[in-house]
Amino acid sequence: MLSACPECGVLNSLISVSVPPPKKKGTAARKVAIGIAVVIIVLAGIILLAPTLANFVLQQKDNPAITILQPSSQQPRTLPREELMQYVLDKINKDRTNFGLHPVKLSSNQAAQIHAEDVFRTRQISHWMTNGEKPYMTYTQYDGEGSVQQNVAIAGFSPEQYEQCVTNILVECEKVEPLSTIEQLQYEMMYNDKECCNDGHRNNILDPRHTHVSIGIVYDQYYLALVQNFENNYGLDVDAEDSEIEISGTLLDGQLDQIAIYYDEMPSRAVYEHNKDLLSYSAGELVGVVVKPLPPGYYYESLQGYNLIEADRWTEQSDTVNVMFDLADAVDKDGTYTLFALVKDGEEMFDVTSYSVFVNSEENN
Repeated sequence: MLSACPECGVLNSLISVSVPPPKKKGTAARKVAIGIAVVIIVLAGIILLAPTLANFVLQQKDNPAITILQPSSQQPRTLPREELMQYVLDKINKDRTNFGLHPVKLSSNQAAQIHAEDVFRTRQISHWMTNGEKPYMTYTQYDGEGSVQQNVAIAGFSPEQYEQCVTNILVECEKVEPLSTIEQLQYEMMYNDKECCNDGHRNNILDPRHTHVSIGIVYDQYYLALVQNFENNYGLDVDAEDSEIEISGTLLDGQLDQIAIYYDEMPSRAVYEHNKDLLSYSAGELVGVVVKPLPPGYYYESLQGYNLIEADRWTEQSDTVNVMFDLADAVDKDGTYTLFALVKDGEEMFDVTSYSVFVNSEENN
């Protein structure tokens, strides 16, 4: 009856990016390695460079309750959505407190609920939405302002068995009791996750950098979908005008180290069908790194494999940050470009904000 996504929230290994230091004309330059940490279920933010994204912008719903779907012969009933989310939040924070971690706050972002509804409709556990979006893309559609790492878990029957249960072809189907099922799924992710998922769910729940979590739950008598979108919200915002990107704010912890740009193909149903059975996902392909502007007479050496983008502005005063650059310098084909603001705190690197930009040249024309 129980299932969960293996490797949810697992970190990618560090990707070392060699960015040469400033070089003065006529002098030799040393090489410096800069590590870019990319989490397998990360990212956030949104800006549209082309109107094509309107095709899959999901409208936010005002849905204060979750309907418990029943067979047509029975009357549906409802439970307050807040009660179910609070139950999950309490379980998460109890686990975090048991390991000496601060509790996370409940986020109002709707992406987790939209994702849970998608999983429930398809009876297919996946990090991809049926429109081809990865979790960070959907998160940004709903004005996510941090980064996101996702856990997905289900309880219930396969699509074929589910239909037989609903139509009473199978008359002894075990029914889902939501609170005890949620409790069991949380326990499985916390304490029986090693063999299944290399402790990916557990590590996500216990990540000390998380500040918030949004929760999606959809269920009926024979199936329950649970989505947990853990967030890092550290005070940075992303704004854009055309291709001009500005990242600014007051950081809660650490110092802004770099901004990495990753590429994904444009979300589509075909992307979903191709990837829906994968156990985890990455941030895409590294295509650019934003670096600090140099004084006159200095320049960066060109590198192979990605674009080195010199920011138009990069100011840091105490914990206040303001960076501006032109994303067009990293764009060479249609698709989704996601910006990762990476903060360094001591020896640790973690992402605090991401921003997905959807580029379609045909729509621009």
